[in-house]
Order: sequence, then structure tokens, then C-alpha cells
Amino acid sequence: MDLMERAGDLKGELMEFAMSPRFGRAVSEAILDAFPGGVVNDEAVFSAAVESFIYTEPLESGQTVLQLFAETFSGTDRALLLGWSDHVQGIFESKQPYGDDGIVAFNHVDELTYRIRSNMGAEGITHLLAPGAVMVGGIVPVGDDWMISGASMGFPPEDAPAVLAGVRQLQMKNPKMVFRNPDKLEQARRLQAEQRDSFIDLYGSDLVVVPGNEVKQTMIAFYRHDYERAGNKGGPWTEPDLPDFPFAPDDKVALIFDEEDGLGFYVNFDVAQEAFANPALIIRQRYRDVVTGYLRGQDVTPVPLRRLAAQDPGKAGEVFRRLLKKKDFSWERDGEALLRTHKSNWFASPRLPRVIPV
Repeated sequence: MDLMERAGDLKGELMEFAMSPRFGRAVSEAILDAFPGGVVNDEAVFSAAVESFIYTEPLESGQTVLQLFAETFSGTDRALLLGWSDHVQGIFESKQPYGDDGIVAFNHVDELTYRIRSNMGAEGITHLLAPGAVMVGGIVPVGDDWMISGASMGFPPEDAPAVLAGVRQLQMKNPKMVFRNPDKLEQARRLQAEQRDSFIDLYGSDLVVVPGNEVKQTMIAFYRHDYERAGNKGGPWTEPDLPDFPFAPDDKVALIFDEEDGLGFYVNFDVAQEAFANPALIIRQRYRDVVTGYLRGQDVTPVPLRRLAAQDPGKAGEVFRRLLKKKDFSWERDGEALLRTHKSNWFASPRLPRVIPV
């Protein structure tokens, strides 16, 4: 049997497995994340959400649906299935036909070229054969080629400009898609390092604490300094149209441009600083809430706690002995394990730059 044909059979079995009652709740949560309003109104987005869940989202066991399914196979089938963890979502522009059932296409999201085939044969690729036609959807590796996976949308060449206008938004929303391209990843890391140098050059440190109503202007001043420091290569400075930040005027917000994690915003940092300077304060509810939020919040990186603890590891240990009611807790010995326990998602994969070169 042709490998592409076998891949099509396995994909059908995988979808039946994923949509079984065993994973019903998890699938529903993935769909709700893609459609917060609860109304499924875009087949392509729906398919992308389901495919991402199947291929990459760890379940409570730590394995993905794909990995669990692959365990029921061996040899070539198992290797083929496990390769699908490298699935690619994108906007693919057809460049030329490839054999009888494929195209060579350029993905405008990661700026890489793929040889794409359909497990349905020539019938599944006919609408994309014209150079300049565009497909929005996903693909998975099959040998040296790629197979269309899930629902995709095809557009004729004359509609391509309107479709490609959405590339930048997709890149900004899904940086992991961009960073499949190693050149883009390296470029982003270099740009982020340069921006961090500009931040430190302007503020004298990679950490600055400002009132909530000054965060926007602080960011604009930083962007301008970085632009001018790079030599005004794009012409005269133009102020960026930044959204309003969701901070109250009397909030104290730390802007930390971490070498590994990039630029992050941490509200109530002043309260946490007081607690780490005087661990006895942790018995008060306000201090407990802030430090607990830093520790248990899945959207909060380990950066602020690491910074606070680095000032005095002994006092940091005292904070967590009182907070966790663990008499023998030591930050120097137990701190990293504590962070890994509560920030497992952060530690699950390498840090990607927050800067996206587009």
C-alpha cells in the first residue's frame, strides 16, 4: 500500500479515537478555547483547534491523544503517527504542481516551502494546482512529503491577496508557527537581545517598577529609544499604536526584560518586594495573595519569584516556609523544584522569543 494511502487510513482511525467519549471533555475544552463565545462559526478554525489538541496538547497523563493512539501500533505505522506531532498550520501558496497529486507550496507563516500531497489523490489537490492558489489549513509529514490534514480552505489566485493580508495577524497570534523556521528563530533571539540591551541602556536595569497608568508611556519611550539606537533605519520615528494596558493607576507594575523569558509585566510587584524583604508580612492576606498568585498562576512565569528570591535566598526560604507551612523549606535547595511543580507548562518546552520578526 502507498504510504500516503496508509497515512489517510490512519488519520481516519485517529480521528475516531480522538472523538470517542474517552476524550469528550478535553475536546470540548479545546473547542471552547478556540470559540470563547460558544458558537462554532468557522470550520477551518474548528479543525485547527481539534488538530492542535490531538497532536500537541498533553492530557492529565502527560501524553497527547496522538501518542496514546500510536501506542497501539508498531513499526512503520507507529513511526509515521509519532511524526505527526510536527504538524504545521499555515497559509500555503501554490508555486507549481508536484507529481500527479501534489503541489510545491510556500507557507507565508513560517516562510518555508513544502511538498504537499492529498491522501485522496489528484481529486484532493485539483483546486490548488494553479500557481498562486492559496490553501489555509494544516499538514503533517508523510515520508519526505506532507499530507493535508483536517479541514482546509482553498482560494483561487485572484483571492490570494485578501487571504494573505491575514498572515501578519496569524504570526503575531501564533509565534510557534513562525519559529518552525530556524532562521526566523535565530533572528528573533538576536532582535530580543538587542531590545533588552536598549531597555537596560534607557532605564539602567532590566527591571523597572512604574505606576499602572505609566506603563504605556514607559513602553513607548522604550520602543523609541530602541528605534533610535538602531539608527532610525525605517525613517523618522512614528509612535506605535499600543493598546491600553489593563492596570489600575495605583498598581505598581514591574517591567522585567529577562534574558531568557523576554519582557514581562508583573502587577503588585511592590507588595511582593515588601514580603520578601520582611517575611513576617506573609501572614497578612494581601501579601499572601500576591505571592501565592505569583507562585500558582499558570500565566505568571517563574521570573518575578526568581528575581525576588535572588535578593536574599535566606529570606525567600522564610517566606515559603511560612506560606507553605513547611518548616524545613530552603529556597536554595527546594526553590527550583517548587517552581517546576507550579509552572510545569513553562518548563515543558524551550522558551521562545517574545519578539516576532515579520
